[in-house]
Amino acid sequence: METPEAGMQNRKERVSVQQIVDGVVHMIHQGVFRPGKPIREVELCKQFNVSRTPVREALRLLQNNGVVKYIPRCGVQVVELSEQDLIYLTDTRTVLEVLSTREAALRITPEQVEELRGINRDFLEQKETTTNLDNQFHLTIARISGNPCVVEYIQNLLMRQALFASTIPMQPQRLAHSYEEHEAIIRGLELHDPELAAKQADIHFYMSQKSLRSKLQKYLETK
Repeated sequence: METPEAGMQNRKERVSVQQIVDGVVHMIHQGVFRPGKPIREVELCKQFNVSRTPVREALRLLQNNGVVKYIPRCGVQVVELSEQDLIYLTDTRTVLEVLSTREAALRITPEQVEELRGINRDFLEQKETTTNLDNQFHLTIARISGNPCVVEYIQNLLMRQALFASTIPMQPQRLAHSYEEHEAIIRGLELHDPELAAKQADIHFYMSQKSLRSKLQKYLETK
């Protein structure tokens, strides 16, 4: 018979390490944990109702992915990224996204086209300006490509880009432009035209990078 203490421990450990990772990334995105600020293990244990073991494992994974870093005598902190870091991230992501879009154009089904259009409509109509649906749109294309390495690498880059989201969030006026750029990508995919779809993806990420760099420069000027 399970003791009350054992039952409580089992309930605590039902939260997976990945759920803690996703939760921390979400809190970074929302500005709860900001670049250069510490993340306390005890706070995460209370937040997720878990012991320190899965929290430490989650922080280790985040450290491996470049989202947090361990500083002796200071503990774990959210990484501070520079404009050059943003350029590296977006340049690398553009290459991967163009590749996944080209491959997806050869495999996509009518049902998957409609799924992308549904995500894009939700993206345009969202009441709060976040990158969640934008990330979902691009991850869906990556999964359609059938290339598991691309999916994994894009997920990692999206995780790291969350570091910028709390300081340079997507602006409402950018939504409509991104929506139209997404629609252009979908049209290329629907036509099963790899080069057209890839070209539209390249244009979309060029425009996104241009917008992000402009906002980051303005943010850094005010620091």
